[in-house]
Amino acid sequence: MKAPTIFITGISASGKSTLGKILKENLEENGTHNIIFLDGEAVRMKFKEQGKQFGFSNEERKRFAIEIAHLAVEYNEKGIICIISALCHLKNTRLKMREIIDNIMEVYLDCPVSICAERDYKDQYSKAFQGLISNFIGVTELYQNYENVELVLKTGEKSIKECSKILFDATNIFLNKNVEIIS
Repeated sequence: MKAPTIFITGISASGKSTLGKILKENLEENGTHNIIFLDGEAVRMKFKEQGKQFGFSNEERKRFAIEIAHLAVEYNEKGIICIISALCHLKNTRLKMREIIDNIMEVYLDCPVSICAERDYKDQYSKAFQGLISNFIGVTELYQNYENVELVLKTGEKSIKECSKILFDATNIFLNKNVEIIS
């Protein structure tokens, strides 16, 4: 059996990278060390260094999501648990990722655009509201929800500490179903 993947998704500044890093640290502190954290932005940069360029159109975002899913499978086949944090706003793209990664726990970070805009240290929301950035998820393009996600975290209502505890507990339950891989 392949190692599993935890896929954290939501709009920009909803907490994906922060919670992904904390989850990895918490799992390592708890004795699980066969883990890699694939942060969407960092993976984009690595792909760029390898000559794989991905833009931000819906088609390019889909291509990127498929590429990161295949990367996760490569790690999973080596017994490495993947934590992915990536925006991936289209429902059909996430469903395609589920076809590629057969052992996956999807975590949706539900956070209002207004709160994400307040957190946005890159000022992207402000630029998107002004029309300076096109195809900005949450402003010009909707994040498509669906009901089959394994965990929803209300990151606009709960603290990072509360959300990280809920995520850690849910991940442990998920990993315990895969106990022969992580021992």
